[in-house]
Amino acid sequence: MFKKDLPNKPLVETDEVALGELPQTYPEYADAIASLNEKGFAIVDLGFAPEDLDAVTAFCRAKLQNVSRIQDGWLTEAAIGRLAVHQPVLDLLTKVYGRRAFPFQTLNFQVGTEQAAHSDTYHFSSSPERFMCGVWVALEDVSPDSGPLVYYPGSHKLPIIHKSEIGGTQSYPDYEKHIARLMVENAFAPEYGELKRGQALIWSANLVHGGSKRRNRDLTRLSQVTHYYFEDCAYHTPLYFDLENEKHFIRQPFDLSTRRHVISQRKHVNQRIRIRDFLAQRWKILRHRPPPF
Repeated sequence: MFKKDLPNKPLVETDEVALGELPQTYPEYADAIASLNEKGFAIVDLGFAPEDLDAVTAFCRAKLQNVSRIQDGWLTEAAIGRLAVHQPVLDLLTKVYGRRAFPFQTLNFQVGTEQAAHSDTYHFSSSPERFMCGVWVALEDVSPDSGPLVYYPGSHKLPIIHKSEIGGTQSYPDYEKHIARLMVENAFAPEYGELKRGQALIWSANLVHGGSKRRNRDLTRLSQVTHYYFEDCAYHTPLYFDLENEKHFIRQPFDLSTRRHVISQRKHVNQRIRIRDFLAQRWKILRHRPPPF
């Protein structure tokens, strides 16, 4: 339905006129649309299967004893993949963004990350911009003492920060300091994600967020994050941007819903993916022979 006239900006982030039409078209998502537009996030109940929540919880407890997180656990645990390709999630994202959504990465956690505030656009980006989002799923009730998510409502409306703006060759901590200054200068107040088991938090690509302090080190905060891209874009990693040659690192994300790699559209980034990267990105997934979902 979106192939004929794909928007250059997520529908949910467009002006008030377009937003007036969006909740009328999808009244079932009216609250999520309003929250995503105004705050940059929305907390939703999307009916994840209890047995899948149980299976991913067991996976986290068993596999996360000595590591802080597991990336792409769906390569071995099918329930992680099922949470990622959950049809109500794909339907909501596709309709409010205006392009087909597809999951390309999962992260699983046992405890709060205490990660410094950041925007995902510095890690994953797209051309056109902002066609990426994250969905955080609580695998247990989140306590204020377990280091819940922290996010800054409205910060998604800030201009996207590019590597060259903070010196480019400087360290990632310089970027984190830059973000911290922006939150103070713009008087953004933090909010905390005290979600219930099975609830999900959707956040916009440019929303500043992180992990708050774990006040009780004995408490877990079992969760899954899935990152989503959208169709017919170019996909890249800003951290790997070649400043000298002004070239993007072009990604070839793996669409978990179709189980195929997605080729970045050259019309958005006028460069080819190197054959070495092309093969390496494909081999990274295919060598695991992931289970069916």
